[in-house]
Amino acid sequence: MGEVDTAFIQAIEHRPKLAIIEAEGIPLIDLSVLNSPDSSNPSVISHLAAEIGDACKNWGFFQVINHGVPSERRQKVELAMRKFFAQSTEEKRKVKRDEMNPMGYYDTEHTKNVRDWKEVFDLAVQVPTLMPVSQDPNDKELMDYINRWPEYPPELREACEEYAEEVEKLCFKLLELISLSLGLAAKRLHGLFKEQTSFIRLNHYPACPIPQLALGVGRHKDAGALTVLAQDNVGGLQVKRKTDGEWIRIKPTPNAYIINIGDIMQVWSNDKYESVEHRVMVNSEKERFSIPFFFNPAHYVMVEPIEELTNEQNPAKYKAYNWGKFSATRKQSNFKKLNVENIQAHHFKIAEEACEEYAEEVKKLCFKLLELTSLSLGLAAKRLNGLFKEQTSFIRLNHYPACPIPQLALGVGRHKDGGALTVFAQDNVGGLQVKRKTDAEWIRIKPTPNAYIINIGDIMQVWSNEKYECGAQGDGELREGKVFHSIFLQPSSLCYGRAH
Repeated sequence: MGEVDTAFIQAIEHRPKLAIIEAEGIPLIDLSVLNSPDSSNPSVISHLAAEIGDACKNWGFFQVINHGVPSERRQKVELAMRKFFAQSTEEKRKVKRDEMNPMGYYDTEHTKNVRDWKEVFDLAVQVPTLMPVSQDPNDKELMDYINRWPEYPPELREACEEYAEEVEKLCFKLLELISLSLGLAAKRLHGLFKEQTSFIRLNHYPACPIPQLALGVGRHKDAGALTVLAQDNVGGLQVKRKTDGEWIRIKPTPNAYIINIGDIMQVWSNDKYESVEHRVMVNSEKERFSIPFFFNPAHYVMVEPIEELTNEQNPAKYKAYNWGKFSATRKQSNFKKLNVENIQAHHFKIAEEACEEYAEEVKKLCFKLLELTSLSLGLAAKRLNGLFKEQTSFIRLNHYPACPIPQLALGVGRHKDGGALTVFAQDNVGGLQVKRKTDAEWIRIKPTPNAYIINIGDIMQVWSNEKYECGAQGDGELREGKVFHSIFLQPSSLCYGRAH
């Protein structure tokens, strides 16, 4: 990993800021009551469950101390993993994982289609761990994840197995407290982990010469139920704060564990608890080690909102999905760069909920753009905001089927948008054309992944007294074999304002 490959370089908007914002107010929860005579006191346990519930709701993660995991078990793993990663790449790759068995060593993993600055060693917690062979819903074949243990260090296997046993106990304790915090019976979710697919990852983040360009792990949310993370004293974990979207660093707390709510728990709670986006910064001088325990249910579990947590006033916000098939699909991006976003839990959002959440986020973007446009005109940033107090904005979902006469028809004919601004998302098929001012030629806007196209509308042209001009546009031809497509029921094209 000494050479800097461009595969490690994050897009500009996702590169880390080296000026660190330390997190303040992160919940630090003392679990000592679970190992005391008060553990049978319902009111004490209820108070602890409420504390964890508040952390899940407001932060999506928290730290725990006095958790019952013997420190010597963790120390044995930390020492053994350092010995393993200190070996040559050739030695480590003797236990390299592959597409048929994802347990073992790996050093070219991607997150959001960008390579991570790390090397890992994965091991299944339960033996056997059964998972689907493929993501094909009609393929019922299962595979057994086999742990690949290296010859050196010989103590790694025993250290990991003993550690896994203790952290698994902690996971079930946390699962019970979270269940209670949701108003469920303590063991309501236990049966879903009878044939769990949990695994432990040993992470090594070497010192990186380009910490301002690369990440140890790119931004992501954990797909499982819970993650129990042990990090060393170097630190580097950052979480995206809900209140303002800032990336904040989680300062290491000696002998503590960081607990993340995963996507499965978000779905089970019907969005009462939210999975938090996080990433890992790298250090130019120090290597870093961490040990996440990913607590995941059985492969056959259908993930959906818990029945007791839904009703007429709070209907289910997600369609059910199979955990094993979901996980098999996710693992595709571990071995190759994909041209699209990998499958996510939010792809199973019921349409009404998904549209409302999307509208809320795009509305924020619109006001940011409105303020910047106002400033560019020499106005106060919020000069135009009041005109949108009772806005009449709307979203349109467009589908353009393949057309047998693309030389004669258009998806949308030439027009100008009548509103103030249009924020437009197109899929990778494309088709949007604009009329270039300089020579009146129709030019195609090539799709840019994860980008939005912003149109100035007629209203903005009038407000600016024609300093800014609304451009003519239309959706061009769709040749045979090219279609707008939905990925996991997401619409092909979404507009905030006028259609395209």
